[in-house]
Amino acid sequence: MALLQEQVGAGIEASGLKGAMLVVAVSGGPDSMALLHSLKSLQEPKNLRLHVAHIDHGLRPTSHDDAAFVERAADALGLPCTVVAVEVGSGSPEAAARDARYGALGRIATEQRADAIAVGHTLDDQAETVLLHLVRGSGLTGLRAMSVLGDLPTVAESKAKVFRPMLGVRRAETAAYCDELGLTPIQDHTNLDTGIPRNFLRLEAIPLLETLNPKVIEGLGRLTEAVSIDLDYIESRLDVVWADLAEETAGVFVMKRDLFHALHPSLQRHALRSMYGEALGSTAGLEGVHVESMLALVKGPAGKELTLPGGVRMETRFDAIILFPPGGDDRTLPALQGQQLLNVPGDTVVGGWKVCAEIVSRPEALDVGDYTSYFDADSLAGTVSVRGWEDGDRFQPLGMADGGKKLQDFYVDAHVPQSWRERVPLVVTPKGVAWVVGYRIAHWARVAPETQQVMKVEFERVEG
Repeated sequence: MALLQEQVGAGIEASGLKGAMLVVAVSGGPDSMALLHSLKSLQEPKNLRLHVAHIDHGLRPTSHDDAAFVERAADALGLPCTVVAVEVGSGSPEAAARDARYGALGRIATEQRADAIAVGHTLDDQAETVLLHLVRGSGLTGLRAMSVLGDLPTVAESKAKVFRPMLGVRRAETAAYCDELGLTPIQDHTNLDTGIPRNFLRLEAIPLLETLNPKVIEGLGRLTEAVSIDLDYIESRLDVVWADLAEETAGVFVMKRDLFHALHPSLQRHALRSMYGEALGSTAGLEGVHVESMLALVKGPAGKELTLPGGVRMETRFDAIILFPPGGDDRTLPALQGQQLLNVPGDTVVGGWKVCAEIVSRPEALDVGDYTSYFDADSLAGTVSVRGWEDGDRFQPLGMADGGKKLQDFYVDAHVPQSWRERVPLVVTPKGVAWVVGYRIAHWARVAPETQQVMKVEFERVEG
C-alpha cells in the first residue's frame, strides 16, 4: 500500500501538481478506486483540492448503479462528486466512449477550474496501448504511448492536463491496495469481451507473450521510457530549425519546402506531425499512416492536397507546404465578383464584406490588424474600388521604396495559398493596388510624416 501511495506522491511532485485542484475520474473499478483513495491520503500533505467525477456512458444496464456507488464512495471520503451521463457516438465503441468521456471530463474540469484530471491508468494499460499502436503501424510517437502528465484530447476543449500517476503501478497492485483497505470495487464484465481489441490483448495476446517473457509488461514500460528519451532529443533538434522552417500566416500554417527537404527523414516526419499539431491544437488523431500520406504528398508534384483527421487540410505549392486548420481554408473568404466602387468616405457592401472609409486623426499606432489599415488620404484621390486579382497586376509593398513587383510574386513571398488568391480583396486606385487586404498596403499609400489627412479603411465580414 505504501508503495502505491509513494508512486502517486512522486507523480504529483514531478508534475508540479502540489497544491493543485484535481478532478479525479472514478469509474468504480479497482484502478480508479485505488487512485481515489491514494489521492485522498495525500490530500493534506500535498495540499490538494479534489473533486470526484463519474461519467455514465449508459452502455450497461447497471451503469446507474455504478454512478450511485461512486457517489457513495466520494461522500464517505467527504469529497464533492459530479456524475454526468453521456451519449456515445457512432464508430468504434471504444473510441466513441473515450471521446464522450474526455469531453465530459473536460467540461467538469473547466467548471471546477481544475489544473488536471487524474485518471487510473496503470503500467498494464501502458503496455496494452503500446501493443495497440504497434498493431496499427504506429511510429515512434505511438510507442511513447501515455505520459504521466499530458494534454487532453481535443474533444475535451479544456486547458486542464490529464494526470496519470500510476503508470508505474501494475494492475494487480491496485487490486491488492483495494483489498488492504477493505474496498469492494465494481467489476465491469464487459472487460471480458475479447471482441474489444484492448481486452483481446489483455486476456489472450499478453498471456501468450508472457510465456516468452514473464516480464513483458515491464519490458514494454521500459520501451516507452527509452522512446520518450529519444523523442525528446529529436524534438530538441527540430526546435533548432523550427523558427526558420515554419510560420503562421493569416491563420494558416506554412512550411518552407526547400528547408523541409533538407531535413533528415526522421525530422521531416516529426516536422509534419508538429505542424499538424499547430493547426489542430493536438496530434491525438494523427496516426503513422497519416504522416506517411503527408510525406508522400510533399514529395510529389505541387498543387496537390490532402484532408487529414480533424478537418485539417494540407496543400503543397512549389515553394511551400500549407496546412489549413478546420474551417480555415479558402472557402472562408467571400467570392469577389467584378469591380465595385467604394464610397469614400462612407460605407459600402462588397459581396460578403462591409467596407468603411473615413477621415480620422493621425493614430499613435498604424498596425491595428489584418483588416484595418491607415492611408495618406491624398494617395487615394480619384476613384477607389475593390476587386480581385487580375493578370498583370503589380504591387509596391510597404517597405519597397522603389519600383514594385508582380502581385503574383508578392503572393508567393507572403505564402498566400494559391487557392486563396482570387478571393483576397484588393483596394485599387488609378495609381494601382493600394492594399492587398489582410496582408500589406502599398508603400506609396502609407501615412508619412508629411501626410496632411489620414484615411482609415476597414473591412468587416457580413452575413449573407
